Amino acid sequence: MQPVRTDGVIVLLLLALVVALAAFYLPWVEHISAGFTMNGFDLAEWASLHPAVRSSSPPLLTSFLLRLPQVAVAIGLALAAGALSDPRWRAIGWAAALVVALRYIPPTEFWQGARGDPNYRQMALLTAIGVLGVGLGALLRRLAARWLAAGAALLVIAGVAAGWAGLSRTGELLDNFEIATSAGSGPPLYTGAAVVVGLLAAWMVRAEGARRATKKGD
Repeated sequence: MQPVRTDGVIVLLLLALVVALAAFYLPWVEHISAGFTMNGFDLAEWASLHPAVRSSSPPLLTSFLLRLPQVAVAIGLALAAGALSDPRWRAIGWAAALVVALRYIPPTEFWQGARGDPNYRQMALLTAIGVLGVGLGALLRRLAARWLAAGAALLVIAGVAAGWAGLSRTGELLDNFEIATSAGSGPPLYTGAAVVVGLLAAWMVRAEGARRATKKGD
């Protein structure tokens, strides 16, 4: 059996992560009015304005949960890119991951003095987590490809759990306003992409284990 550290599998895994990122920007809640049809990013921002979310313990937990799926994709991209054999493509993957991580950088108001705003502080925290995570993912590039893939899979699966939890909490807020919404295509697509990432990572781990067992038997 040939080694499973192949760029082909990693490229498929990276494509699944890109699909997960695209899913985050598809509708997460849908309404007959376009104003209440929101993607994951906008939904987190809308939730951050709700008094109940701001006064929750911990504050802005709903927005935090809704924002984690994108951070998970950013770090997952960095891990998966590290498994590519071509250093140029690795650099491109890491740069793309960094761009995704910087999506939560706070607006200029935060840097001009509005550092007390809890929403801006959370965005700054998530930006720092994303950037540090991308940097750590790049540093871990010498790990076996199967473990890099497994790390990416665990991250997006955690993103699935966080996203659905945040969506559930947001649904309660919308119900309180008697705004009849339905789940959009974003969360199911993100979940499906995460499943693909998980299956690819599991295949890589299992195939490498089988290869080692065969080699040992020889």
